Amino acid sequence: MRRVVVGLVVAVGLLVGVSGVCAEVVPVSVADRVVVSDYGTESVLIMHYHRPDGVYEGWNVWSWAEGGEGGGVDPAGETDYGPYFVIPVEDRSVRSGFLLRKNEWETRDVGMDRFVTLSDSKPITEVWLVSGDNNIYTTPARVDLTTKLVAAFLDGDDRIRIAATGQLTQRQRTAIRIATAGENPSTYSVSRVERTKSDTTARIVYDLHLTRKVLPGDVGRLQLTIPEFEPRWIYARGVLDSAAYLALDAELGHRYSAAGTDFAVWSPVSVSAELLLYDALDAREPSRVVPMEQGERGVWAVRVEGDLQGKAYVYRFVSYGQERIAADINTYAATFDSRRSVVIDLDRTDPEGWGLVANPVREHQTDEVIYEIHVRDYSVADASCPEEHRGTYLGLIHENPAEGDGVSTGVDHLLDLGVTAVHLLPIHDFSSAVGEYNWGYWTALFNLPESNYATDVYDPMAGPSEFKQMVSGLHGKGIRVILDVVYNHTSSSFEFSPFHQTVPNYYFRTGDDGLLLNDAGVGNSVADERLMVRKYIVDSLVFWVNEYRVDGFRFDLLGTHHPETVEALCEALLAIREDLTLYGEPWTGGGPTHFPKGAQRGMAMAVFNDHYRNAIRGDLDGKSQGFANGKGGNTEAIREGVAGGISDFADEPTESVNYVSAHDNRTYWDKLEYTLPKASDADKRAMQKLALGMVLTSQGVAFLHGGSDFARTKGGHHNSYNAGDAVNRFDWDRKAEYRDVYAYVRGLIAIRRAHPAFRIPDSETVRRHIHFLQLGKLFAFELDGAAVGDSWSRIIVAYNGEPEKHTLPLPEGTWSVMVDAASASADEPLAAATGEIVLPAWSMVVVWSE
Repeated sequence: MRRVVVGLVVAVGLLVGVSGVCAEVVPVSVADRVVVSDYGTESVLIMHYHRPDGVYEGWNVWSWAEGGEGGGVDPAGETDYGPYFVIPVEDRSVRSGFLLRKNEWETRDVGMDRFVTLSDSKPITEVWLVSGDNNIYTTPARVDLTTKLVAAFLDGDDRIRIAATGQLTQRQRTAIRIATAGENPSTYSVSRVERTKSDTTARIVYDLHLTRKVLPGDVGRLQLTIPEFEPRWIYARGVLDSAAYLALDAELGHRYSAAGTDFAVWSPVSVSAELLLYDALDAREPSRVVPMEQGERGVWAVRVEGDLQGKAYVYRFVSYGQERIAADINTYAATFDSRRSVVIDLDRTDPEGWGLVANPVREHQTDEVIYEIHVRDYSVADASCPEEHRGTYLGLIHENPAEGDGVSTGVDHLLDLGVTAVHLLPIHDFSSAVGEYNWGYWTALFNLPESNYATDVYDPMAGPSEFKQMVSGLHGKGIRVILDVVYNHTSSSFEFSPFHQTVPNYYFRTGDDGLLLNDAGVGNSVADERLMVRKYIVDSLVFWVNEYRVDGFRFDLLGTHHPETVEALCEALLAIREDLTLYGEPWTGGGPTHFPKGAQRGMAMAVFNDHYRNAIRGDLDGKSQGFANGKGGNTEAIREGVAGGISDFADEPTESVNYVSAHDNRTYWDKLEYTLPKASDADKRAMQKLALGMVLTSQGVAFLHGGSDFARTKGGHHNSYNAGDAVNRFDWDRKAEYRDVYAYVRGLIAIRRAHPAFRIPDSETVRRHIHFLQLGKLFAFELDGAAVGDSWSRIIVAYNGEPEKHTLPLPEGTWSVMVDAASASADEPLAAATGEIVLPAWSMVVVWSE
């Protein structure tokens, strides 16, 4: 990831209630105190910030001109209202974007991008903000500081958490009434009102302790009444992780047969649920409305007799006084816009021979050489691919071997390069218009392939069928398929989300004030700590392995997930296949990190080694240089990376994914061009070869950004998630132009796959049989190949990350040179060497001897 932080639609009616006790704080202007010229610009934006809890330590503003880069701004002063920030403005015609954050992204206040339209006539624009309120007030008189009740959640069998914009009076506390809606209400008494500290909001938060437990039949029907506020619904949240509501063994979704189809959905807060069936995918009205029956633990189910193949459907729930329409979140097919689910017979999507081609297997995770690609990017500009297959699943398995001086494309490129697996950027159904470009980190529904990559976007059967054809075609060539999965957030929230409409306020993390938490940095964050959410994730992953026969998963923003979830998914997946490849990003999009580097110790999960990445390349998008493109470098980080991170964050090298670039940020070639604009083409080619060579000769799991093998460029674009084909496409002409880089990487992959000394699976063996050499400015190490069953008995690898040549002294005897500055060979030696080898600037060597 990623992408961009996007605005959310705040739930209608989230701030309900009428004015209560007026706050004593009065917002004021400080425009007369600010001297614009002191800030080095002709205009400034003054931003005032008020928190009802009065706690401001660490809070600052992250600000940017729309479309530009951002930076932190600390308070310039304070008033009784709170601190104010002065933000220099270069161009008043461009909106100023901002986020309120605590320290370095510990948390955010209102987790969405907001923008201020600047005055076109005055040098100073001034606004006022209130914590938890997404409004931007442009005059002090408009600031609303009246007390409001903003949230109420049933977080335990006998505990309700509420949040208000100010303190409740003693009269209000003693007059709280809780009862079910409707006739003959059940009432619940409050034994104690306790103010509590909140880590998620500046609102005033109280816990209401009840004299008795809420009955399961009353969950989803409770209302809260407090004098001077309108009644509001009490949303069941934490209580739904109680045993009475957990349907952990339920089979959810639809189960098709020609005789009839069974439907089941979990919605313990609904008072009714109906199945709406449509004869045509685009029919305006349902042809049938079928009541569903409520079973145990919140599962609603119904069986509809007859053959429903191809029929569209949705669920209609009534919960918290509202009628809610939602697609089936467990569906296996949907309309092109994801708004309706579709009943399908999955067996009919099996291509001819499906299941007859065995999944390619690997012995150890370190055996993988992973190649990251985007389905559309890969073939959309491949002139040899049939036009109707370009940018589709079928484009990946298009055959086009090299002829004469030409280059291979399609599946033959992967086969010729020698990678063991393709890592596909997200292919789960995501929210994009027909033909619209997107990386796919925008999931709508998790159990079906994205229709934009099918040859017929409007046919619900095409995506599943052609995805299976792609998997079968890759497997037939010995190439494994790894899916990039995004279970940390979804593309929609609140009433636009089928997850929210099915069980409101359960599937996403919310603060005590009811606002979405933004751990993922894109608007919402899936609450995998909740047990039915965890079940959903695990069930979905198991489905993809069993139905689509994929070979592994890369977890986007794995750091947002809890260790218990990671343990559960590892256990469930490895019970199916022990050779599944599992890895993820051990960071978040700005929220707290629940699964950092090191959390994976002892698991079958690997994580990206950004320490090694940064040591090789420097920073991601800035000007800092690394070992492979500068002078000097962090050799201790290189040492730890070469050894597979086992002295850093990993128990075993199988837990470290080594890489120098990926879809995010600048490609490595673009990084070189940005950092070293005066470098020669020859020097940049050398730096490209060295960086990828370091990845491919280090212990751990090797990961290559697709196209880096021929110096892929995106024209310097560092966040191309929606930049389209012109920026993101695979430029196959470039493969011919940089065929020396391609041949070098291909040779190194062949060496790695042929020689187990470069992919040792356990830390004890690595420590015993890798020996680092002290050779001045060269970084070198020796591998005891014979001890690990390698045909190369003694192997020496040396990296020269300096802008001048250096000499590698060799032990006695004759050494076969397999990699030098220009070439890499897994077969015949490039040369024989004795005594010493000279390494040109930014180069490497691999030699071996008996």
